[in-house]
Amino acid sequence: MSWGVLLVALILCVIGLAFVFAGYRLFRALIPIWGFIVGFDVAGIVAHDVFHTQLLASFPGWIVAILVGLIFAALAYVYYYVSVVALAASVGFLVGEALVAAFAASATTIALIVGIILAVALAALVIRLNAPKGLVVALTALGGASATITGVLLALGTVSLASLQASASGGSLEVIRSTWWLSLLTLALALAGIVAQAGWLRARPYTHSYVPTRAPDGRPLWPGPRTV
Repeated sequence: MSWGVLLVALILCVIGLAFVFAGYRLFRALIPIWGFIVGFDVAGIVAHDVFHTQLLASFPGWIVAILVGLIFAALAYVYYYVSVVALAASVGFLVGEALVAAFAASATTIALIVGIILAVALAALVIRLNAPKGLVVALTALGGASATITGVLLALGTVSLASLQASASGGSLEVIRSTWWLSLLTLALALAGIVAQAGWLRARPYTHSYVPTRAPDGRPLWPGPRTV
């Protein structure tokens, strides 16, 4: 196994677990990091689908992927509202597919439809409610659980770095949704994170919001009054 594979697996596990157990607390810092991971993944997908090359097979390719990741991280920080809505949609899609896979691993078409429905529903919920504490906790726990399991599968060799570049789900989603116990494990890890984050919030009932309301230039990040 190459150092690149181990590095990507380690990053996914560390960032994923941070999202799972401290997503709300570290939200301000984690959103740009999540944007970096998405940008890194997008660079690999474009290289694979458009240029038919493995971007991470060479050192210059790594540099390009890192630069694209940094651009996405900056966009996630500046256009905060859009990034949170996108996070909600991605988590909704992953949860929808995982739920169907937990009970019917072969129903891929149904899993896709349910994933899309939940993606739209969660994105709409974020827009409607302006991301209250509970929703931020759930989104970070679910997104982090998926990233963590992907990192573990990558480290074990169950999925390859090439498959992570080939599609947005990175091949890991296919493995997770086709294995019922991996689907349940992902949901169980997310639930553990939700419980842990909820416990942290209950112990600090008067803590201020860790979700920023304004950009550095003073612009409001959320359209309308917040109910955090």
